[in-house]
Amino acid sequence: MTDPADLSILEAAAALREGRLTGRALTEAALARISAGNDRLHAFTFVNPDALAEADRADALLSKGGAGIFCGIPVAVKDLIDV
Repeated sequence: MTDPADLSILEAAAALREGRLTGRALTEAALARISAGNDRLHAFTFVNPDALAEADRADALLSKGGAGIFCGIPVAVKDLIDV
């Protein structure tokens, strides 16, 4: 498989549902991508320190079936959106 961070959302969602990819692996790839470029780009002001634990919870839900289509997909929120 290619770098999971290069997959589209729909490709990643299908791979997660089919068991070809885990939420942890996808999150690790996203975190690696952030780490590789954020010192230069300053695109992320906050990265959730619990991201891998959240990915593990998503993997547990996916393994039971019935999880939502975007379960296990890492998300970034632009800082102009109040969360």
